Amino acid sequence: MPEMPQGKILIVDDKANIREVLSAILMEEGYEVAASSNGNQALEEIATVLPDIIITDIRMPGMDGIDFLKAIKEMDMDIPVVLITAYGSIESAVEAIKIGAYDYLTKPINHEKLKIIIQRALEQRKYILENKYLRRELQEKYHFCNIVGSSKKMEKVFEMIKTVSNTLSTVLIQGESGTGKELVARAIHHSSQRKDKPLIEINCSALSEGLLESELFGHEKGAFTGAICRKKGRIELSGGGTLFLDEVGEVSPRLQIKLLRVLQEKQFERVGGIEPLKVDFRLITATNKDLKNEVLRGDFREDLYYRLNVITLRLPSLRERREDIPLLISHFLQKYNLREGKRIGTIAPEVMNILTKYDWPGNVRELENFIERAVVVCNSEMITADDLPEEIQEGLFGKEEGVYIPPSTIEEMDLHEKEKELILDALKKTEWNKAKAAKLLNVHRRTIYNRIRKYSLNRFNNQ
Repeated sequence: MPEMPQGKILIVDDKANIREVLSAILMEEGYEVAASSNGNQALEEIATVLPDIIITDIRMPGMDGIDFLKAIKEMDMDIPVVLITAYGSIESAVEAIKIGAYDYLTKPINHEKLKIIIQRALEQRKYILENKYLRRELQEKYHFCNIVGSSKKMEKVFEMIKTVSNTLSTVLIQGESGTGKELVARAIHHSSQRKDKPLIEINCSALSEGLLESELFGHEKGAFTGAICRKKGRIELSGGGTLFLDEVGEVSPRLQIKLLRVLQEKQFERVGGIEPLKVDFRLITATNKDLKNEVLRGDFREDLYYRLNVITLRLPSLRERREDIPLLISHFLQKYNLREGKRIGTIAPEVMNILTKYDWPGNVRELENFIERAVVVCNSEMITADDLPEEIQEGLFGKEEGVYIPPSTIEEMDLHEKEKELILDALKKTEWNKAKAAKLLNVHRRTIYNRIRKYSLNRFNNQ
């Protein structure tokens, strides 16, 4: 954090003697002081003086102190404003505090009290600015184009994005589904010299071979049934910019050959066309497959693989960076609170513990979907275990610390039989009190209800 400048104070009062006395006192304390005789003049000076604190009389001709305070708060909510008022106008000072004034002083002004208030207001101002600075730093460090993370693995990803962005090299992004490959592709484009040109995206797994060919290369009128006019393809549209091929491992062998030619010769023909078209684009691809293994199996062309694999960027799964889960949760809470108009501020500690232990097979996408669901269904300001979906509870059953396991030969039992016996044993020990059974097993009571339904358990048939 850079060092704070010397405190600057703007005094606003229609009486010259008060301005002079206050200026002299504060300048002796080492502050930089500016003065104005009315609110309108002061509002003009704020932009040039950039005060850290404003001291203003509450009763002035024209714009009074209350209206002046309101105008200041519209300009900069964080500037502390100290009001000077006569003893009989304390009610107005209290109203000003409600509007956002930092404090007030009554006449005659106690100089020592003035110094203390100024010192405290400056400390508050410094604290607010430091927090803004740190939030901005966190935004830049941990929220790279909505890619959220502070773990060492993600720091490496951020550094790699910065490194490759200003090159023209082809980038291959590898990672499991839901890790944010498309976000990384966008971050690379928007941090590159081509950021003012188009970023054209296409998911290769979402289209049949014929449709994908037409979408990539475009087509001429009459090239096939339904081609009633000429259409530019994604490759042509990405000229000067970036083409992002998501799930490139799904491209058919025939289209792999055509794509290889585009990369080698920087030209192509539309479907049904004979005129070669030159194109300049940067290619970014992504896949959840191991393309090297695909090459060994003969499912992906080796020459195309080496064309795509100039720079490889691997995204870690969420279970590889569990320390990022609280940060991601906070990010998604803010996002869906804003969308749903809610004020859910936190997650119960036991739920946070569960969420950091869960393996998240769908990675960040699954976590985001969970938070979206939780915000929608939650009726309080805290997400609790009652808001957990059944699949997460099932995925964690038996993983909680301190789960009760009776001394029996459970190794010889089938997994489901073992689970059923654990539930039954706990229910019998607690005389079928489901809440107590859940506490004994250290799981949420909803888990007990789910397992009772799953195994068709009831008190009378399972004594």
